[in-house]
Amino acid sequence: MKSFLLSFGFTVLITGALGVGSATSGDGTTTRGWSCCKNSCSWSNKAAVNSPVISCDNIDNLLNSPARRDGCESGGGSYACSDLSPWAASNDLAYGYAGVNIAASNESAWCCSCYQLTFTSGPVYGKKMVVQVVNTGTDLGNNQFDLAIPGGGQGDLQGCTKEFGGSADLWGASYGGVAHREDCNALPEPLKGGCYWRFDWFRNADNPTVSWEKVVCPDALSYVSGCRRNDDPVGGKVTPTPTKSAPIESGTVSQGGQCGGKTYKGPTVCVGGTVCTYVDENHYYCLPDPGSTRTTPTTTSQTPVATIGQLWDQCGGTGWPGPFRCKDSTCVYFSEYWSQCQPESASGQQPVVTTKAQTSTRANPPWGGQWTRPHRTWPGQVSNPAKPSTTKNPNPPAATGQYAQLYDQCGGKTWAGSTQCAPGLKCVYQDEWYSQCQKPV
Repeated sequence: MKSFLLSFGFTVLITGALGVGSATSGDGTTTRGWSCCKNSCSWSNKAAVNSPVISCDNIDNLLNSPARRDGCESGGGSYACSDLSPWAASNDLAYGYAGVNIAASNESAWCCSCYQLTFTSGPVYGKKMVVQVVNTGTDLGNNQFDLAIPGGGQGDLQGCTKEFGGSADLWGASYGGVAHREDCNALPEPLKGGCYWRFDWFRNADNPTVSWEKVVCPDALSYVSGCRRNDDPVGGKVTPTPTKSAPIESGTVSQGGQCGGKTYKGPTVCVGGTVCTYVDENHYYCLPDPGSTRTTPTTTSQTPVATIGQLWDQCGGTGWPGPFRCKDSTCVYFSEYWSQCQPESASGQQPVVTTKAQTSTRANPPWGGQWTRPHRTWPGQVSNPAKPSTTKNPNPPAATGQYAQLYDQCGGKTWAGSTQCAPGLKCVYQDEWYSQCQKPV
């Protein structure tokens, strides 16, 4: 049994290994972390590649020279770029980056190679993730994948504190990282999306086991990292087999129904087109799958829809196409993404929704609006949504950026954000409260 520490990782105990000579498939384990330190594959001459993995300065701007010293060392100024955060391609497939140690192989074979992971335990059971190797370490156990997840633990080197300043408390535990989704709100803007991903698509899984196989790197991963192996010249495409995420009980949850939570014991499999989505630690709900709507534009249905919701029906939320009024009940706000028709109290007042308050030490992080560079994103990639904490707020947040993007809100009675859609999109009226940017039909 071996204990190891990866520079942007988590501590783990490993047992077992693949047979000697096998480096294309097997079983393994995962950990998580984000040290902010320069990745080992960002140095020159680590492997036969077109270019080392991208590296950035302390405000996340790309560096031109791979020779710049690691920012986690005294006098260094090179760090991991936020572009290397994970993202969801669909309900069952994600892309990301990792540090590895594959049995019977070495760093020159690992750097910028890609592996498809199929999770074999925990709440992500059956889901798949394709990772590109950007970091390595001699102290890793065999067949170990340390997933690069912002807020997943900065390790003993405290690289994120060195890069961004401020208190180490903002980054959570050195090994394990932040404890709650709302803690992601306090991270620097470029890292929030990857942190949210952990609590949404990844379901806050704690070091799930995997079966893995070496694959041709998808263009999306190589484009973002800037690195492709010379022996892996053609972009790959991954089409996962549809899977279900670890049902607790049999049965299917309809859209808007609860499918998870800390004390929830019911079914967790959502109907097609929806995904079990985080609202707070005690509540996950089946909401429209952003992965499916990215490739299939929403069209106006000719079938009449209800104009008033029944008890326990959904009655609001970003992208919600249904009724916003409730029959003999009250529409109760939970978050920007979820409101529900609930019984009126005896006094006729709206029920109070209780939420976990943000930790006071994270209320005023030291970084501000200094981020000017957009992420390197492959066409079709959509960043993980920066959903707010579930504290009740009747006013919708203002949209960021000059244009609203595909499937973003672009209008409505109380909408305070952008009403201009990105070029090639049009703002489609849904009702007086909601309009959305869509592709022209």
